[in-house]
Amino acid sequence: MTEQTDILLALAEVAVALAGFSAIVVVLKRGVTGQWTRHDADRFHGMIIHAIAAIIFCLLPMIVDVVVQDAVTTLHICCAIIGVQMIAHAIGVMFFSTSSLLSRLSLSVGVVFGLLQFAVFADWGAHRELVLYTLGVIWHILQAGLLFVLLVWIPRTAIETENGE
Repeated sequence: MTEQTDILLALAEVAVALAGFSAIVVVLKRGVTGQWTRHDADRFHGMIIHAIAAIIFCLLPMIVDVVVQDAVTTLHICCAIIGVQMIAHAIGVMFFSTSSLLSRLSLSVGVVFGLLQFAVFADWGAHRELVLYTLGVIWHILQAGLLFVLLVWIPRTAIETENGE
């Protein structure tokens, strides 16, 4: 399980870094008024949730392995847990009032990843447990990164030109 541990710990470091960027987002988004839009608040919360989920799921196999002590069974259990979380999270976010059609469609990818995790758990022909579990963790890291970019992105309309236009 050492190879798996190394990969997941490296991914956990990336997730911790993304969670650390939340301070930058808070400073940039507060601005002069200190007000947040509902979209930005949802994106910020999503960024934090995805980063924390990635950290938890990077550590989960090591915790489960202490009890189970079989690498394949450990990954099957972890795939089931991350699968439930991914599907529940994606469906929950789809019902947010601030979710656009594009974000709702992109969340269907999360549901597909969640269903793939169940294929591993149920032994439905998916035998690359570590790869699929790692893809689930990477999904959370990519989502946190995307939400970070969306939060710090400055729209062209908000940029003043030198002429004051």
